[in-house]
Amino acid sequence: MSTRFLMLHPFIILPLIVLFICQEVIANTEIINFLAAEERNVDFSSTTVGSWPVLNYKNNKGHWNVDPALLDTPLQQVCESETGIAPAKPFSCLHELWIALDLDDENWISYSKFTLRLSWPASSRAKFTVVNHASLLQSPADFLLEIYGPEAILTRLSKPYRSAIDDASITAPHLSRSGSSATRLKYARIRVVDTGIRTPTPDLNASAAQAVEPIPFILILEQLYLGVLPASLLPTVCFLIPVLSCAALATPWIIGYLDRFIQQARQELRNSCTAREKKER
Repeated sequence: MSTRFLMLHPFIILPLIVLFICQEVIANTEIINFLAAEERNVDFSSTTVGSWPVLNYKNNKGHWNVDPALLDTPLQQVCESETGIAPAKPFSCLHELWIALDLDDENWISYSKFTLRLSWPASSRAKFTVVNHASLLQSPADFLLEIYGPEAILTRLSKPYRSAIDDASITAPHLSRSGSSATRLKYARIRVVDTGIRTPTPDLNASAAQAVEPIPFILILEQLYLGVLPASLLPTVCFLIPVLSCAALATPWIIGYLDRFIQQARQELRNSCTAREKKER
C-alpha cells in the first residue's frame, strides 16, 4: 500500500498546489473589449475634458470612488439630460466618471484591441458619523462601462464649446503625442447606480444602513494578445500550458497503472463469488 501511495504522491500534491495558489476573489467585475481605431484628434485643452484622469502604458491602473445614483434609476438614464439638450456644464454629474485612455504610446502601437476591466468589492468598509466607527457592509451597486471616441465627446459638449473647438481645429489641427492629426485616444464613461438598501446590524441602525456611500472601484487598461488574451493573464497561461501538457502525457500511464489494480479487484471479486457459489452447493 505504501508503494502505491508513493507512486501516486505527485498526482495528489498537484491539485493541492493548484488550490493553494488560486486565491478567492470577493469582487464584482465588468469588462469591455474595444478596438483602438484612429479618429480625428480634438483639442479639449480649453474644456474640462483636458483635466480628466488618464490611463496609459506606464499607468494602466487606477482607483476611484463615485457616488451612486438613487435606487431604481435606470442605468441608461443616469447623468443624461431629460430634454436631450447638452447642459451648460457638461460632464459635471456626480454619479459618473470619465477617464481618458491614451493608446498612442509606442509600446502599444502594435496592438489593435484592448480591454478595460472594472472591479468593485462585494463588500466594503463605510464610515458613518451616526455610529462613529467602520462597519463591514455590502456594496449593492451596478456599473455601466462605455467607450467613446473624441468625436463622440465633442458632440456631448454644448454649442459654444463645439464652435470654439471646431474653429481652432480648422486653423491649426491638433496633433496627438505621436505627432499625427489622427489619434487612438479613447474615453471611458463609468456610471453607477445604487441597487439596494443595506441590512441594519446591531451596530448599525436603519437610517445609517439607508445612507448611500461612494462606491470604490478599480480600473485596469490592458492590451489584448491575439485580440483575446489580456496581458495580465499571459503568465497564468504560460504556467498552465506545460502543466496541462505534462498531465496529458501522464494520463495514459496513470490509466494503465490504475487499470492493473482494477483488473485485480475484479478478479478477486469473481473468485469470491465463485467460492460462495461452490459453498452454497
